[in-house]
Amino acid sequence: MSAAEEFTQWRRMRDEGLAVPFGWLSLSSYQWLEAEPGRLELVPGEWSADAEGAKLTCGPSDRFTTPDGDPVSGTLAQSLLEGESMHFIRHGQTLVELGVRGGRYMIRTREATHPRLTGFIGVPVFDYDPAFIVRGRFTAFPAPKLVPIDTFRPDTTLVTELVGEIEFELDGHVWTLAVSRNADSSLNVAFRDGTNGVQTAQWRFVTVAAPGPDGSITIDFNRALNYPMAFSPFAVCPAPIPGNQLHVKVRAGELQPQ
Repeated sequence: MSAAEEFTQWRRMRDEGLAVPFGWLSLSSYQWLEAEPGRLELVPGEWSADAEGAKLTCGPSDRFTTPDGDPVSGTLAQSLLEGESMHFIRHGQTLVELGVRGGRYMIRTREATHPRLTGFIGVPVFDYDPAFIVRGRFTAFPAPKLVPIDTFRPDTTLVTELVGEIEFELDGHVWTLAVSRNADSSLNVAFRDGTNGVQTAQWRFVTVAAPGPDGSITIDFNRALNYPMAFSPFAVCPAPIPGNQLHVKVRAGELQPQ
């Protein structure tokens, strides 16, 4: 199988992964929970949250079920840690995700019949271009750095753990980008470039396989992906640190969805 054929297969798997029933394409709201019990949009019940966790009070007429379909009524309480999320409860074709972002509890509703999901035909991409496959080197920091970062939401900031930098040449220039590490030891590279806001989303990311013993890496910008914010206004999505800016047009990877 050629590199281009392998890329086509990988793209098909990416699109299939996005099209799952309650995935990123199904998001329909993002709502903060307040200290005083109150109503929310799109789902019934009384919702609240405090330092102890989140609470939902509902009755049989609200027709809530567990994510597996068992009827629910009364008061449900759940505590989570920063950055955690869970499928909390279901109301008909609406699945409610509970999470903590920036020290606050929130819910996101996910609709199995959302038009963004039912009308999805795939993410548009630039044509595959081997010129955007570059080699570089990873240099680890003496110790990981915890850095506050902005997100797609102006009311939410997060903290990322940067483990080092990658250096590579692209379009005749040498670039250095800070990276975080994924659970499988691969590197996550969030970056901005000259296509943002015109052909692509505000920023994207690319995953780089774990460095070799000498720090060598290969970056395939053909595999640059959109964060969920490109598909829905109800995503959070960490922004790149200010220094992760490529002052060239990376015409590779995913385009802004239409």
